[in-house]
Amino acid sequence: MFKGRACVKRFLILSALLMVIIWHGPAQAVDCRRAAEHYNRARSAADRQQSIYWLQRSTAVCPNFNAWYMLGRLYSRQGQPDQALYAFTRAGEMSTSIRSEALALGRKGEILTQTGQRPRALRTLELAHRFHPAPTPEWLEAALRNARIQSYQNVIAAADIASIFDAGLHASKNGRFLVRPTVNLPVHFDFDRAHLNPAGKQQVFELGQALSRTKMRQSSFVLVGHTDKRGTRTYNQNLSEKRANTVKMELERRFPSLIGQLKAAGRGESQLLYDGEDETDHLLNRRVKVTLIP
Repeated sequence: MFKGRACVKRFLILSALLMVIIWHGPAQAVDCRRAAEHYNRARSAADRQQSIYWLQRSTAVCPNFNAWYMLGRLYSRQGQPDQALYAFTRAGEMSTSIRSEALALGRKGEILTQTGQRPRALRTLELAHRFHPAPTPEWLEAALRNARIQSYQNVIAAADIASIFDAGLHASKNGRFLVRPTVNLPVHFDFDRAHLNPAGKQQVFELGQALSRTKMRQSSFVLVGHTDKRGTRTYNQNLSEKRANTVKMELERRFPSLIGQLKAAGRGESQLLYDGEDETDHLLNRRVKVTLIP
């Protein structure tokens, strides 16, 4: 008798769960249709506040990329960076394609640049640029270039370099891209030589502090030198190798614990960030790329 009651009870529970499963799909579809209606009302609203109101209703009933992305754009225009950053983060979570994920990352990078979070902004914009299918939007190209220029104007602090490496591998939502923690450093050398100038030595010191932390002891790092395109390919290849080795030797001299963790290589002018002829293009192309190998 008790066994029969137990069977009936299990049957009723399973039946209830089945009904939830059956009805959840249609109910969610209704909510998402309502969300789309709210989104369309936001697009045709008379003013910005009405748009925000309808977008908030849209995300409340059925979180979706379009509403969160538009909310981020509106908050950004209103000078509300915290709300914009949150909205673009949610948009990225709701993205359904590599393109929409890249757009959300790019806008997030713009906000990070505006709020002075330069290293994090640069990393975010570089990921957006990597993920976005060709052609890349002009605003994203401009935002990335601006972030790179800003990063070259100051020595990047050890804490900021460490935060990039600590973030770990970044995978795109579709699994197409798996990007290792990487930072392009404006390591400054004397003109046409492989000798570090004072700013370059300070930048290498900050890099060493980030790499020599205890939690990095089981990791390796590849230092790759890059030049601009002036000069012959052979000359630039040799110069890039010398500069990468200079950074490696300076790191090992000042941080002996790094000996055995570093590898140096040069790519010359083969991987230019920009193919232009102005001095800014040349400046941005001269760099040392540091990649974490777990």
